[in-house]
Amino acid sequence: QNRFTLDGSFSFPDDNINNNGETGYVSDVLCGADGTFADQPVITINLTSSHSSAGLTITFDTDLNEFATAYDIAAYDASDSLITTVSIINNTDVIDEPLAQLFGYRKIVITIKKWSVPYRRARVLEVDFGIVRFYSGENLFSLGLIEEMDLSTATLPSAEFSFSVDNQDRAFNILNPTGFYKYLQQRQKIYGEIGLELPNGVVEYVPLGEYFLSEWTSDEGSMIATFRARTALDLMAGYSYEQLTVVSQSLAALAISIFTTCGIRKYELDSTLYSVMTNSLAKNASCRDVLQMIAIAGCCNVMVTRDGVIKVFRPVSGLAADKVTFDNMYNEPQVSLERITRQVSVSYWTGLESAAGVSSATASGVADGELWSLESNTLINTAARALAVANWILAQRSYRAKYEINWRGNPAHELADRIAIETSYGPSQNAFITRI
Repeated sequence: QNRFTLDGSFSFPDDNINNNGETGYVSDVLCGADGTFADQPVITINLTSSHSSAGLTITFDTDLNEFATAYDIAAYDASDSLITTVSIINNTDVIDEPLAQLFGYRKIVITIKKWSVPYRRARVLEVDFGIVRFYSGENLFSLGLIEEMDLSTATLPSAEFSFSVDNQDRAFNILNPTGFYKYLQQRQKIYGEIGLELPNGVVEYVPLGEYFLSEWTSDEGSMIATFRARTALDLMAGYSYEQLTVVSQSLAALAISIFTTCGIRKYELDSTLYSVMTNSLAKNASCRDVLQMIAIAGCCNVMVTRDGVIKVFRPVSGLAADKVTFDNMYNEPQVSLERITRQVSVSYWTGLESAAGVSSATASGVADGELWSLESNTLINTAARALAVANWILAQRSYRAKYEINWRGNPAHELADRIAIETSYGPSQNAFITRI
């Protein structure tokens, strides 16, 4: 009753799913006039092994701010014996934490008794085995993001996402026996968002990316906890790759096998990588280094998108997606000119002992400049491929003018986006974003 309002404010959940494409649980029965369910919906979650967590969090209907006002939750061990049961009454939270620290459970049973709105179905978006925390406004003290990419892929930097939060309850202090510190682990996922409040009061969010916790500290004096997280590129550095005999395959096939080794499912490969062949040779290298070698051999760049996708791609030159003008700059761009590259030499390999030869590309009309060489990429196996890579690196290093801009910014921009930059000396200059 009255769920589908006709004033334009209602949208079906599948029109705007922000929960990994999931809509959660919806009961097949309606509650009564007082919100009570005559036929109580039951959610049973069976785990394949015993589990322990800092607690348990239930998220109800966040779209319409509806929730169970009364429900029971029970936890069972591997022998189906009851560990604990809790009856919640007079709940007023869309996101509720009915259980504290819980050890060795194998099954969770949630029984919904009463809903906050009459004549509605019970809706549970998700059940999280742990504590879910949202930090914003007065309890989020700082947030920082640094993203970088190298147009010639000479380096493969991983973005760093950092933030500091209120720790007055000392939940993140190492000595707190009931705190969260002992549950923090490297590689825990962190999602960042930045939002703008619109005139109608709705906050429009832009994702800042998917990150994995790498380190954390708590300052007893200032009551602040600080966290730093990095992208999946950092995870790849912890996996090794070695191939001492020739295995002929495409660069795309090798990249897919590398991602599989690292347990990475979110990736995107440029179509050209499927037609470039390699012998797959490498000695005791990290998977992150091998990904860099694949990108260079395929004349590609690497970045991690705001959706957490590792993207091996070729930036597209063309019309600028946005324009940076004096109206939104705080000062005129600082421009520096990197040294010109006169020649690029690339070695190619048929084995692992020594390079089989070298191919070179020379800039036309350049009498003086840097000599740049790539000697150790053993995935480059023919003179023709080495020449193609040399020409590509020479072209990438021709982007010599580096603009540093302090401007109002647009959080929707990502690395490799093309923008036009206004200057005092004629028409706007097009440039790739390489650092944010």
